[in-house]
Amino acid sequence: MALIIWMALMPCGVDAASPPAGPVAQARAPGLLQKHWLFIWRDMKDPKEVDRVIERFARAKAAGYNGVAFGCDLAESKAAELCQAAKLNGLDLIAIVMGGSHDHNCVEGLAVKDALFVVQGGKATLVADNPTRVVNADFEEFVGNHFKNWAFQDDEGVTTFVDREVKHGGVASLRMENIGKNPALHCRIMQPIKLQPWRQYRVSFWLKSQDLAPADAEVKVLKTDGSSSLSFQTVHVDLTQDWKHYDIVFNSMECSTANLYLGSWNGKNGKMWWDDLSVEEIGLVNVLRRPGCPVALRGENGTAYEEGRDFVRIVDPQLHPWRAYHEQPSIKLAPNTRIKNGERLRVSYYHPIIVYEDRVTSCLSEPKIFTEWEADLKRINELVHPAAFLMSHDELRVVNQCALCQSKHLTPGELLAGNVHRAAQIIRDIRPDAGIWVWNDMFDPMHNAVDHFYAVNGSLKGSWKGLDKDVGIVNWYGSLQGKNCQFFADLGLKQILSGYYDSDEDGSQIAAWRHNTKQLPGIQGAMYTTWQDNYGAMDAWAKSAWASPP
Repeated sequence: MALIIWMALMPCGVDAASPPAGPVAQARAPGLLQKHWLFIWRDMKDPKEVDRVIERFARAKAAGYNGVAFGCDLAESKAAELCQAAKLNGLDLIAIVMGGSHDHNCVEGLAVKDALFVVQGGKATLVADNPTRVVNADFEEFVGNHFKNWAFQDDEGVTTFVDREVKHGGVASLRMENIGKNPALHCRIMQPIKLQPWRQYRVSFWLKSQDLAPADAEVKVLKTDGSSSLSFQTVHVDLTQDWKHYDIVFNSMECSTANLYLGSWNGKNGKMWWDDLSVEEIGLVNVLRRPGCPVALRGENGTAYEEGRDFVRIVDPQLHPWRAYHEQPSIKLAPNTRIKNGERLRVSYYHPIIVYEDRVTSCLSEPKIFTEWEADLKRINELVHPAAFLMSHDELRVVNQCALCQSKHLTPGELLAGNVHRAAQIIRDIRPDAGIWVWNDMFDPMHNAVDHFYAVNGSLKGSWKGLDKDVGIVNWYGSLQGKNCQFFADLGLKQILSGYYDSDEDGSQIAAWRHNTKQLPGIQGAMYTTWQDNYGAMDAWAKSAWASPP
């Protein structure tokens, strides 16, 4: 009881310089890694999830862990219990901070320029002035197993077939199966399409699957020269599912033509069916409203119309950046508008895009984000007083697209450097004694700090110039086995090796990683990192991670 009372009087964040007794003390012996962290990526707003986290603490202590990283959205009612459990088990608390904005309007947006809206009955709706048409998009025209008007079709009669028995509508569908018969594991069909530059588009289709492994059905819109993609969104497909409808949304950017693909780039077994596909221009879906994403409306005669005077403020009442498509909002005219019935309007605005199934990127320049980050940091600091903070600057795939970012006339790398420097200063101002860490990828020239990264407008090179000497790197590029660690060591930055990543069951990968970096200065620790709630290997992995370098 005396021990519990003494620990309850201690600050919540355990000081790493004063190791507790037991397995953790042994793990911090000279010559071994000092920081043995466990990564938790769960909804910490849910008290039941916090309970599940706490249940792992005794096991973590026994395996030599001395820190746990978790999201800062912690349920206030569980803060005291989390602190006490961490102290009892000798675990530092590391709060993951600086994530995406709470305000959906602060997502980074791509520009739509001069989309055509036509006024009728007191409102204006989108009318495509250069309609996109996919020929034979319903797969009704064919000869044998060949679909007419598609530019190419992989392995007709081997992996791609006309199916007259299974279809969503009409008399036939496109069936793909046994993709592993293709040497490159490809099974695709492609058609060139025309686009209007800087417009918002929706791809709609129906898909059915049966024993599809891997379930990696994709639709891609690629630039005609093949240099890069216009669409970055993927969809979730079950191994077996009945007909299901999907929408993906993309921006045409500067392109007037593109190549539309559907199929699989890494298939093997099973079947999938495609039917009733379409591509259409859409308007104002998830329109963003903040100063950095202005909306402009003018008549084709050049008249600039005013929001409030000529038309009601433009918003999307269903704004949801993680939901690609919903009913398109219209523009409502104000009672005393100068806009006339039948008038053709040109509307410019900004909208978000999804990368993969559900990933969006917040604007790097929006002032509101820094205000939110400061408030979040103060909250979690008051609740649990963490020993360190891990900044969530990773996998930023849409950068330097909105008007605010472009007004700064900086490269994406420079924008990110300024952002992370300011973020770290927020932590210093609130907790000058706390450790500060950040993921490596966006500051790593061997990882994501490169040219032509997804929908990043410009180069991310030089982003690492925003990292001060007291900011540590949580390095998760395990496939390089430490080859990128030298770069950060040369910058004088300390590092934690963020291993496991749901694939190192016996710890052999972290052992190799440690071996390859044993001569580098600043390698301070390792973190068992699972994004899929996999903790079965945390004990075996720890034996390799905390052991003396081979």
